[in-house]
Amino acid sequence: MLNYVPPMTPTEQLAEMILGEPVRDWIEKRRARGTSWRFIARDLYESTNGRIDVTHETLRNWVAKDAA
Repeated sequence: MLNYVPPMTPTEQLAEMILGEPVRDWIEKRRARGTSWRFIARDLYESTNGRIDVTHETLRNWVAKDAA
């Protein structure tokens, strides 16, 4: 049986367009450095000039979709 991976949300898509790279890769780079989810959410807000404002739980859900 194939694993279903939900499509990216519009917010994820916008984040990728603004960042210029896959948002999940952007998140994973920061997690690999030991950055907390809350700080990554803040960094995303700052890196997108306030255009992407999501919670740390939203980021965790985005990454968890790939792991499923």
